Amino acid sequence: MQVEMFEPGSVAIVTGAGPGMGRAIALGFAAEGVDVVIAARRKERLDAVAADVRALGREPLVVTADLSERDDCHAVVEQAVAHFGRLDHLVQNGHHAGDWVRVADADPDSWKNIFDVNFFGAMHLIQAAAPVMHDPGSIVLVNSGAALRNPPTMGAYSASKSALASLVRTAALELGPRIRVNGVYLGPVTGESLDTGAASTAAATGVTEEEFFRQRAQELPIRHIPTPEECAGSVLFFASRLAAPVTGQHLSVNGGQWVT
Repeated sequence: MQVEMFEPGSVAIVTGAGPGMGRAIALGFAAEGVDVVIAARRKERLDAVAADVRALGREPLVVTADLSERDDCHAVVEQAVAHFGRLDHLVQNGHHAGDWVRVADADPDSWKNIFDVNFFGAMHLIQAAAPVMHDPGSIVLVNSGAALRNPPTMGAYSASKSALASLVRTAALELGPRIRVNGVYLGPVTGESLDTGAASTAAATGVTEEEFFRQRAQELPIRHIPTPEECAGSVLFFASRLAAPVTGQHLSVNGGQWVT
């Protein structure tokens, strides 16, 4: 029996909707007939994603927003409901990449800025969305394997992502049965963020960027670094009716980089 993934007329908010995961998630919703609200800080990136959504036959709502600002988070939800008349799905994909500083040398204010985006941004969005979300609704928080693996110099990022994982579990218990809340732990994903890290690592280790990518791919059981489009499928699954009995859970979307 074929299951329709999303209720007709449903609406999804996707934050961090620039190139990469945000774009892939927004386009995945649009391809399934879901109207999308795309939010990020940089208007030019939003406009590019909006053009791709329109190519799929949907007209998106574009909202510039800084997730570290509570008022901006609430404005995204308010504008979504005002424009489309409802809200069914929230995907918090925006993030701060961290400060790459050892804990012993860290600036507490830097940690606060990272938490403002990675943790409090998600909390503000949930607080704004939960009271107005259509029943049944779904929330997916895009997380990172750093919440589990704690790489050196990524203390602030890892701590913020660990807090985000805890938020998923608590919110699922508090918002059920009306709203499901789940998260994904991302591993390496092709695109801008990985390209930046590859350039830095290659320069430090004396290998070419091509060799860096080859080595990373060989570390994964699937033998290639996943694309945003591949990883977005897991987010869409959690948001969809296919995951109707699933809440308070995390899925490791990492090409097998670590197994649980």
